[in-house]
Amino acid sequence: MKIKDWPEHDRPREKFFQEGSYGVTDSELLAIIIGKGVKDKSALELAKEVLNKVGSLKKLNQKTVSEIERLQIKGLGRTKIVSMLAALEMGRRSLSKKNEPELIFKHPKDIHDYYYPLISGLKYELFKVVAVDGRNAHINETTISKGILDASLVHPREVFKFALNENANAIFLVHNHPSGILKPSEDDLKVTERLRSAGELMGICIVDHIIIAEKGFYSFSQHNLL
Repeated sequence: MKIKDWPEHDRPREKFFQEGSYGVTDSELLAIIIGKGVKDKSALELAKEVLNKVGSLKKLNQKTVSEIERLQIKGLGRTKIVSMLAALEMGRRSLSKKNEPELIFKHPKDIHDYYYPLISGLKYELFKVVAVDGRNAHINETTISKGILDASLVHPREVFKFALNENANAIFLVHNHPSGILKPSEDDLKVTERLRSAGELMGICIVDHIIIAEKGFYSFSQHNLL
């Protein structure tokens, strides 16, 4: 039976309208995003199959389009997959403070609170450089490395070329640890020291290097490593 043939109070969209977001299940939310089902399978049945195979919305948010395609769920084409992941990414970004008119990083926790929703759930390491002005106000950011952080792949020229182009007074280094381990690796330490030395020559200070994991963060400045 198609969802449109169900009693109105059982339809995901109508439930959302009448009861709000807390009145619907994860699978019903996903069914709303999927929109339409296929022959012999409603959008809600598709949503339930996705969650059964992936595990949860959180784990779904960590998947790529290709990974979901490989699940070979009948009726779930690329368009529906992209719609699902785009909606989840929009939710992730809405939790950050990215769109605030001015953002000043006064404490390491400010960096954590800003970037945690954006990078904490990723399955790969992302190394970012954040340009700030003399008040530590956010100017711009760039991703220098994606994948396992390798000290040999993070070149000071890329980092400080970005900082100079943005007229930055200083920079923050930010990256995530998908493993959940907060302790810096040897490569983390090498990268930080290499960039700190280069920054001294360039006259651009590295305010802090923040490692973000699922259950917290590690600040190099708080541990006297900068």
